[in-house]
Amino acid sequence: MQMKLNAVLLAVAAVALVFTGYKELNRKPQPHPVNDGACTQEAIKNIDNITERAIQSSRCAQRDK
Repeated sequence: MQMKLNAVLLAVAAVALVFTGYKELNRKPQPHPVNDGACTQEAIKNIDNITERAIQSSRCAQRDK
């Protein structure tokens, strides 16, 4: 019984990973403005997509130079 449950949980986790990966690979990052309001830590943390967050953080760091 425990082995069946583990197999079902593994299958569900695999489907979730494939779905999330497919969704992220087909998504294009949206540009965000680079200004004082958009470059605060809170504003960057509020960006859902990790790729967009990294791009915004990099742009804000370059702006401060």
